[in-house]
Amino acid sequence: MRSDLFEVFGLQLHTYGLMLAIGFVLCYVLARRLARLTRRDPGEVDTLIMVAAVCGLIGARLTYVLQFWNEPQGGTGLTFAEAPMQVFQLWKGGLVYYGGFIAAALGLFVYGLMRRGREPVRALLDYCVVFVPLGQAFGRVGCFFHGCCYGGRTDCALGVCFPSGSPAWSAQVAAGDLSPYASHALPVWPTQLFEAAGCALLFAALWWVYKRRRDALGLCCGLYAMAYGALRFVGECLRDDPRGDLLFGLTFSQNVSLALMVLGLGFLWFAFRESKDGTEHR
Repeated sequence: MRSDLFEVFGLQLHTYGLMLAIGFVLCYVLARRLARLTRRDPGEVDTLIMVAAVCGLIGARLTYVLQFWNEPQGGTGLTFAEAPMQVFQLWKGGLVYYGGFIAAALGLFVYGLMRRGREPVRALLDYCVVFVPLGQAFGRVGCFFHGCCYGGRTDCALGVCFPSGSPAWSAQVAAGDLSPYASHALPVWPTQLFEAAGCALLFAALWWVYKRRRDALGLCCGLYAMAYGALRFVGECLRDDPRGDLLFGLTFSQNVSLALMVLGLGFLWFAFRESKDGTEHR
């Protein structure tokens, strides 16, 4: 774990932010490359990235704030209700992926409707969703370096021991499972790295599928929704970090994962039905 890298002119460079920046740049470069390979307009990538980034950031932050509105925040110990200005302190962390994903998807959907005369909305979404898991992979590596989103206790050889002061260490000390003088936490599942590996494989699969079957509109969206929904649902079973109140006995992310998988089935059904019927999309 190495949450902070170094300080430049009084500003602290965080590993999580660096991983997000690397993922963002790599997604941008590869998006332009895939556009050229599939005869899309590479110049439109700038607009798509901007729409997804702005909407995603707003959605991810608002979801976190609403989910933890009455929870004390690190550093101040005050809740968002007591100190509303904390809502804008993004540099202190506090983003929920699913909130960002939903907001970014809605933003791109609206943008697609505005330019529907050029191509169907599903064609645009299929292209954009290819790069979502790549960005997620880098984000989860950032989570690992920061120490958040950690897994439950394990004696498996794959377990990792985060150092003193880490979120896992603090939680175990608070629960009475660990001495406050311990140099590191008890071993936990590296759920961040599991999800990062799964997302990297999903990106490779979607890249391959898009290049060969982009005519099947909604196919990439359906595959992503099904695969990531399942990956996240299982991953949530291994996690042990605070994730808000349960709903129907499941975490917020597990409920969204189930909804995402249902949506994915709908995308796949339309994609295969239209492909089988030879439907022409205009």
